[in-house]
Amino acid sequence: MTDELQPLLSPVPQLPDQAAHDKNVEPLRDVNWIVFALFVGSYLAALDTTIVTTLLPTIASELDASNQMSWIATSYLLSCSAFQPLYGKLSDVFGRKPLLIWSNLCFGFGCILCGAPFTKSLWMLCIGRFIAGVGGGGLNSLSTITTSDIIPLRQRGVYQGMGNIVFALGCASGSLIGAFLQQRIGWRWAFLCQVPLSLLSCSLIMKFLNLPAGSPGRGLINLSNKKITTADVREHVDFTGSFTLITTMLLLMIILSVLDNPSHLTYGTWALFIVGLALAGYTFVSTELSVHNPMVPIRLLGSNRTVLASSLTNWFFTMSTFVLAYYVPVFWQTVYHLKPWNIGVRTVSNFFGIAIGSMMTGLYMKRTGKYKALSNTLNTVTVAGTLIVYLSTYNTEPKGLLEYFMLFLPGLGYASMLTITLLSLIASVDTSHQAQVTSIQYAFRAIGSTLGVSFAGLIYQSKLQTSLLRNIVENKTLNDKYSTHQLRKWCQTLLENNSFDVSFDPLLESLAKISFQGGSRLVLGFAVLASILGLLSSLFIREHVLHTDIQRR
Repeated sequence: MTDELQPLLSPVPQLPDQAAHDKNVEPLRDVNWIVFALFVGSYLAALDTTIVTTLLPTIASELDASNQMSWIATSYLLSCSAFQPLYGKLSDVFGRKPLLIWSNLCFGFGCILCGAPFTKSLWMLCIGRFIAGVGGGGLNSLSTITTSDIIPLRQRGVYQGMGNIVFALGCASGSLIGAFLQQRIGWRWAFLCQVPLSLLSCSLIMKFLNLPAGSPGRGLINLSNKKITTADVREHVDFTGSFTLITTMLLLMIILSVLDNPSHLTYGTWALFIVGLALAGYTFVSTELSVHNPMVPIRLLGSNRTVLASSLTNWFFTMSTFVLAYYVPVFWQTVYHLKPWNIGVRTVSNFFGIAIGSMMTGLYMKRTGKYKALSNTLNTVTVAGTLIVYLSTYNTEPKGLLEYFMLFLPGLGYASMLTITLLSLIASVDTSHQAQVTSIQYAFRAIGSTLGVSFAGLIYQSKLQTSLLRNIVENKTLNDKYSTHQLRKWCQTLLENNSFDVSFDPLLESLAKISFQGGSRLVLGFAVLASILGLLSSLFIREHVLHTDIQRR
């Protein structure tokens, strides 16, 4: 275990393969093309994450599934959660290039399914989103891992900052592109438009990504003198851990999606789900503790304070960020009655925050080699920005310029956190664990986003259902005008279709708005709580040396 966790502060032996890598680094032109291709993939993964944020109420209402709309987001995030850490190990065996090609093709196929004319139900859409997430998970994690193969650690801050800007551009443009296409030719094209970019990234990877001899990015299948067998693959890749993680997350999401109305399931079904969740969770943890190459190396979490603190920081801040990304647009559409395009324009400030935070953090760490003080400061900024967003839910009408700028601070702090925690993770372990700890970060980030949106969906729907019944069904004036059955029917319709027009009765419309406001306020309060927990977790990250070359001298 001591060898596995050898910190950078200890003497590090010369690494022949890495030295050869430095001497035989690819021509600058090829490196630029590789980085460009990786950034295209990262952009697509980010774009697909947010392209539905402004469309979520519209798509869910068209499919009569507003009460299950969180599944449109979480089906993509779920597959990312399980497959992102798996790609790290798979690429160690088969190499970065084949896995990047597979990721692009899988992502493109999923997008085609989402936009296909025969996709007319929520669950068909979710299947397409899940498949796209399998590819998106690889585009996310492999872009970072592959960059580590060709860029020295001290310069990684700048490249990570650039990567975060590209990711932020995808996040920011996703809402605008989705809104524009929905307004012009329909929401299905929001998915179909991503396919050509996926093919472009795939083509560039095929042509230019040729890592030097001896690079670990070429994979064991190319570095080993003996033939790699299926048993060797199973030894290096934790398929059991991946399957049990997917099962655990899926069962947890199903339970969360029906908790707002437990009577939908019988006692026997509830028992089956709970026992299944416990068994899957136990199997996952025991597997990760016992296998030689775990998908999520839990032992690293328990024996390295920086790894655990960085992972929890990613977990909580990602929960908060994704709740903002998905439920601020819901608040603006249901309470302010803004159109998707107007919502998308108001989210652009988030991109500028992420762009500035990424580059500022990368340049600061390149110049100083330090990150601890900056981390504490900017994580506090994230909490403050999230609190401002929460306080805005006390308004029932737009407040002019406020909506255009209030997502700036959360974006600024979140981008800085991503860069700092990634570098602190890599710097806290030996180079042999670089891909593993990178996968840990993406695993915690992906699981945090999935659970964050799932919990937010439960909180929002439970509060909305309670508020609609209390404000509308129990309202004396409305009961004098309409039957209780009719009022309950309208409440159920509002739950399933948030865009249902109730303007025929001003009092009913006002009470519905108050109900939507209450649900949004509670769910964004959850985002504030998650950001505070992220700040507290970040305080335990240690400062490590950021070396200036690949060999970490």
